[in-house]
Amino acid sequence: MATSARKSALQTVRRVLAADLACNETDFLEDIVSINRAEIREGRFQFPIREKSLSIVTMGKGVVVSCNQERLQWVKSALDHLTRDQIFSIQTIAILEEYVKRDLQIIAGPDQKHVCTFDDLAEFYIPQGVKVSIYSESKVVELYEHLNFKHALSYQVDHPRPDRLAVIAEYDGMIVGIAGASQDCECMWQIGVDVLPGYQGLGIGKAIVGTLTKAVLDQGVIPYYSTEVSHLQSRQLATSLGYWPAWVQLYAR
Repeated sequence: MATSARKSALQTVRRVLAADLACNETDFLEDIVSINRAEIREGRFQFPIREKSLSIVTMGKGVVVSCNQERLQWVKSALDHLTRDQIFSIQTIAILEEYVKRDLQIIAGPDQKHVCTFDDLAEFYIPQGVKVSIYSESKVVELYEHLNFKHALSYQVDHPRPDRLAVIAEYDGMIVGIAGASQDCECMWQIGVDVLPGYQGLGIGKAIVGTLTKAVLDQGVIPYYSTEVSHLQSRQLATSLGYWPAWVQLYAR
């Protein structure tokens, strides 16, 4: 049974996704396909809305779709009569891929989005010989000179989703791993992580993601972690720390 903390986190996720996909929060709780015209709403994720947009999300019940006005009719005819599982099937993804290809786009995902709360956060340890340090927002820019951590840092001072926190792992005085938290919206920050190839599999990723997750929760913000469904190692890292799947998403890019 879901804890009160998890229920609260899910309410926040629904609120943000409803703003992001221009739908009602209740659409995620019903076994329906909700198709909506993309628009900018307050409280949404700060990802740009493309002129040719298409985003498809499920939180486990029905499916919510958002797209630009010109795509509405085609999307309704292609998806409105399908079930959730049919929409996320290889066959339908192939149809969507063929459709967006005319606009020089591809279908990305399915991406699995994970969320964590204080109640869920699992214990973790710092590997022997590794030093872990937290960098606040004003200090994060100092890390931009280290260019091998593109999944953790934006490397852009004026980024629309700024880096708010970072945790570094040092071994023998060298930075070998960084986890970063970007402010994707006011109440949800995305966790990204990179560990240098020679230092993977030693528990460093779990140590810095766990440290960063606690630091984000200490800010009163919900941390979320995004992986491709096929990226088992990344998903295992998230679940080992207590992250749980909150939604699945396909999108055109």
